[in-house]
Amino acid sequence: MEENREQQVDLRDYLGVIMKRRWTIITCFVIIVVTVAIATLTTTPIYRATIKLIIEKENPNVVSIQEVMSVDASGTDYYQTQYKIIESRSIAREVIERLNLDQSEEFFPKPKDDFFSNIKRSISETIVSWKEAAFSLFKQEKELNPGDESDQVESDSSLVSTFIERINVEPIRNTRLVNIGFDAKDPVLAARIANTLAGAYIDQNLNTKLAAVQDAVSWLDRRIQEERKKVEVAQLRFQQYKEQYGIITGFSSDTEKITAQKLAELNSQVITAEARRVEAETRYKQTKRLMKSKGSLDSIPEILNNELIRTIKESEVELSRTLSELSKKYGKNHPQIIAVKAELATLEKRKRGEIQKVVDSLKNEYEVALARERSLRDSLARQKQESLELNKKAIEFGVLSREAASAKQMYDLLVKRFKETSITEDMKTGNIRVVDRAEIPEIPIKPRKKLNILLAVIVGLTMGTGLAFFFEYLDNTVKTPDDIKRYFGIPYLGPVPVIEHDRGAKDGEIPELVAVETPKSTASEAYRGLRTSLLFSSAEAPPQVILITSAGPEEGKTLTCTNLAATMAHAGSKVLLVDCDMRRPRIDHIMKVGRDVGLSNILASTTEGNQVLFKTKVANLHVIPCGPIPPNPSELLGSNRMVQLVKTFRERYDKIVIDSPPITAVTDATVLARIADGVVVIIRSGDTSRDIVRNCVEQLKGVNATILGAVLNGVNMGKDSYYYYQYYYYYYGEDGDKKKKGRRKRRSSRSYA
Repeated sequence: MEENREQQVDLRDYLGVIMKRRWTIITCFVIIVVTVAIATLTTTPIYRATIKLIIEKENPNVVSIQEVMSVDASGTDYYQTQYKIIESRSIAREVIERLNLDQSEEFFPKPKDDFFSNIKRSISETIVSWKEAAFSLFKQEKELNPGDESDQVESDSSLVSTFIERINVEPIRNTRLVNIGFDAKDPVLAARIANTLAGAYIDQNLNTKLAAVQDAVSWLDRRIQEERKKVEVAQLRFQQYKEQYGIITGFSSDTEKITAQKLAELNSQVITAEARRVEAETRYKQTKRLMKSKGSLDSIPEILNNELIRTIKESEVELSRTLSELSKKYGKNHPQIIAVKAELATLEKRKRGEIQKVVDSLKNEYEVALARERSLRDSLARQKQESLELNKKAIEFGVLSREAASAKQMYDLLVKRFKETSITEDMKTGNIRVVDRAEIPEIPIKPRKKLNILLAVIVGLTMGTGLAFFFEYLDNTVKTPDDIKRYFGIPYLGPVPVIEHDRGAKDGEIPELVAVETPKSTASEAYRGLRTSLLFSSAEAPPQVILITSAGPEEGKTLTCTNLAATMAHAGSKVLLVDCDMRRPRIDHIMKVGRDVGLSNILASTTEGNQVLFKTKVANLHVIPCGPIPPNPSELLGSNRMVQLVKTFRERYDKIVIDSPPITAVTDATVLARIADGVVVIIRSGDTSRDIVRNCVEQLKGVNATILGAVLNGVNMGKDSYYYYQYYYYYYGEDGDKKKKGRRKRRSSRSYA
């Protein structure tokens, strides 16, 4: 079962992948490096000649309305435009025409007269003829007009495009300098083309300017005539307006200031008068309202501050005090009390009279303020009307004056620029100059041999390593003990290497019973190690009945089964080897016994058990062959007679080793797993996929079988030396002889299932 926990990254795993796939890396590396080296060494060298120009700032003075027609030559868009002009098709055609490049071998090389070149040329001509035939239906109009100008453009289009592709424009940063380079196979021609290209660009720039100047002169001449008429018309209208309104000196700024000052003063007086009127109106209306409502008039400042009214109030206070004192002594009809009351009434009457005078004064003050406000508003309105009329006259006067002045100014400006432009027409100067002319290059710019080979080495190693890890990722087979533990969760019992034979053996003859025939070989030691692992595979007691199976066919289970039984017999155990593979039996062939009678006879109740026991050349090892192949192997192996037979042999033998068919092919192994003490799964290293093995383990666990572990069979110690196996059998041999594994490769080998 695959663990869900994150696996720790081990650099040795990566190194192991690199060592295993080293031939993939080496092959990819060699192919890329050799291909790049051949292409680099056989490529025709290309030379680049470079001329250096300076492009100064330029503001044309053709018609010096600078804000309208000036060119911002300090901006990047100006310089980018110039770079594109250098690479334009018009410049390219000019250079081609000057140097007759349409007849140059640089662009039209002579065809090579060799076998491969002739074949390539024939194929190319055939393809071109096919294209022309395919598109001939779409060119009927051109055939009717063979002298059309577009035919000439198309005829040199390929040459112009090729020429432009070789131009290299490189501006020098933070300067106005630019390098113009041209690539060619001939260094002399490259220098000539670069210098001619710069010359054509400068000439076109000057011609463009001169053409613009000539156009400007013609335009200025026409505009001067038009502006002269406009000046005459504008001055005539201005003079007629002055005569109509009797204006001699015109409208000065002082007149406008005086008018504005008058309006400001009147407006200020109106605001002041309005404030006074509002104040007087408020006091008057408030006093009048209090008198009607007989409220307290003491809140009115004019009444409160009146001296006479205050004297009367003081007298009233004194008389009221006197009246209060007399009321304590006398009755209300006493003469003195009557006299005091009469005096109080007199004072009240006088006070009201004074209050009425104050109210009348407030009314008069309000009416005066109102009249003043109205008078000032009338004056302000009259002054505004006069100002508006004056402004209208001033505006019209200003418009006519400015029209006349503008027309005169434009006329003078055009005359001035006409003279300047006429002089400029005779000057042939530009803002583009040559700083350094192109020289004949001595070193080619490409191919860059060292750089190309270095990049090929880097790319080859990178791609080779990438392919190695990609192939390793696609490899879904079981290869290492870690794979067994990581993906299936079962014990690892050990590896079995590829079975080998000596050079003296006959071709094709590889010993199958290696534990007997070559006891000192690595394979023999591997089976003895497997025997030891099985003895310690159970904590309670070593398994007695061991079932050997595999996930798929040709995993090497039969070979492992026979050799494991032989090593157990060598250890002194009495061993019984049972061939339960009733589909493709092979034990009888390996052990050199017949299979006329065997296990199938016992299970079919036609033969007794003792009649099918065969002795072998290995001491303590007996074999029960498969016997005749029955039509129903699964039913026989799952019968009670098979269970009883195993019980019987348990009492007579120390170890019983059972060979069974692959689990994923038939159900025989799962049936036998229930009567065995443990199951050993044989996996061919680097050949069996993890999915098949996982299915095998799940089937065994489904019948509650005891899985003792897995064996990696067919391990190639030389090829897979990056595994655990490099020093696994550094020392081996039962007689104690020491042999180094890395020095035993004097024998050829092949895997055998």
